[in-house]
Amino acid sequence: MIDKNSPIPVYYQLKEDIKNKITNGIWKVGECIASERELTETYGVSRMTIRQALGELVQEGILIREKGKGTFVCDPKVKQEDMMSFSEIIKKTGRSLETKVIEFKVIETPVELQEVFPFEQIYLINRVRIVDREVIANELVYIPCAYCGYIDKEMLKGSLFKILEGFGYVVDHSESEIRGVLMNNEYKKIFNVDKEVPLLKTYNRTFMGPKKVLFVEESIYRSDKYILQVNISRREGKLK
Repeated sequence: MIDKNSPIPVYYQLKEDIKNKITNGIWKVGECIASERELTETYGVSRMTIRQALGELVQEGILIREKGKGTFVCDPKVKQEDMMSFSEIIKKTGRSLETKVIEFKVIETPVELQEVFPFEQIYLINRVRIVDREVIANELVYIPCAYCGYIDKEMLKGSLFKILEGFGYVVDHSESEIRGVLMNNEYKKIFNVDKEVPLLKTYNRTFMGPKKVLFVEESIYRSDKYILQVNISRREGKLK
């Protein structure tokens, strides 16, 4: 409940209490939470305080307001803000993650990757990432065999970053291209859906130095379940 003598702002205490109720299943995904009037009576605070707390929860994607109906609990989304592995992101949110390796094999380096990887053979890794029993992402990863020690399918059910760090590599930075893609029958099969859902495609080159690419990854995400936050800044006073 609310401690009005605490140095922590009342709206923030209220916000955290509502989040805890959602986490503990008192209000489930898709359910309407108590009205502003009911919350005011329950917590003994002003409507302005209630609206401030609810407003922040809406901004964070935890709640959604529907005009004339009320405020509802959102289906939680995976949010990537910085350079963390998918496994690290899910672990941070406390949700369940399963990785299914669809394909893992050695292939001849495709022509389009020969400038990036001056090697004859590379690994092709095809995985789906399942969060809370829903397929959220499909990843295609290309990495030179010469960069790797022993790898097997079981290892690839975990974090690729952790595997590569185990081989002594330090990830420096990543360059990404992001675009929307249309749902098709192939994607419906991969994501195990029978309806149209929004998709986001990323093409990432992950570097272990200023110019040396460690691996290339093409990923498809359900953008109704996954948020990719990109921070863009001006350098030397100019847009680049």
